[in-house]
Amino acid sequence: MRCSSRALRRHCRYCSPLRLCCDNERMKGLPLRVYLDLEASRKPTGFEDIFIGYHANDDLQVTYAGKSFHTSRSYHVSTEKTTDALIYWSSSRCLPHRDKLAEDFLSLVPHHSFGKCLNNVGGPDMALSMYPICSNNGNGSPHWWDHLHCAMSHYKFVLAIENTKTESYVTEKLFYALEAGSVPIYFGAPNVWDFIPPDSAIDASKFSSLKELASYVKALANDPVAYAEYHAWRRCGVLGNFGRTREMSLDTLPCRLCELVSKRGGRSADSF
Repeated sequence: MRCSSRALRRHCRYCSPLRLCCDNERMKGLPLRVYLDLEASRKPTGFEDIFIGYHANDDLQVTYAGKSFHTSRSYHVSTEKTTDALIYWSSSRCLPHRDKLAEDFLSLVPHHSFGKCLNNVGGPDMALSMYPICSNNGNGSPHWWDHLHCAMSHYKFVLAIENTKTESYVTEKLFYALEAGSVPIYFGAPNVWDFIPPDSAIDASKFSSLKELASYVKALANDPVAYAEYHAWRRCGVLGNFGRTREMSLDTLPCRLCELVSKRGGRSADSF
């Protein structure tokens, strides 16, 4: 990048006797600059040499499908589903548009809502009271994330609503439900099937109304054979799109980043 105007020259330096380098250009010989942004509005800063995001078009794609977010949680998975409610929902970041969608849908089906938003179980910390088997923190007060998977494993369905509906933005909400042995009811990325096993979730976008979706969920809950079909993928292991999703998780990021830096020549890489 060369600076041609007087205004731009204030932000440039001579990196060789005959060449000006602007502030967002790395000098050859310096370490490559890496920037990671997994938010829905991911935006490269223009100063990085390698951009890490959730989209396949980014220099490195990263997913939430690994174990990096939850190394100390209870992974007890209940072999029985509660009969008191069909759906598990938990949210403590109360976003108006998401809460409205959740409220409208959950009003149509039996559910337990944990967390701070739309709570209907007597408080945000009731999971351990309802499911004491999920306790795994003997030192100090438990955190809600310690028993998240265990608690949701007691339900046939888990409601998963992304903060933002955009291509490839598939977050931990969906993967937590799959790991817990539940069937996700998913509102989010239109290409979600690029990331998860076939027939493993209920894609809410395929229904014409929330009432139609609720009727389907209630009928499915009463049909053991049809419900079991949503778990058929578990007999095959981690394959296909889901296998690739796991391979691109944060767990593998350090090694993949090292490989990309090496391919680009490390400190000897040209500026991008």
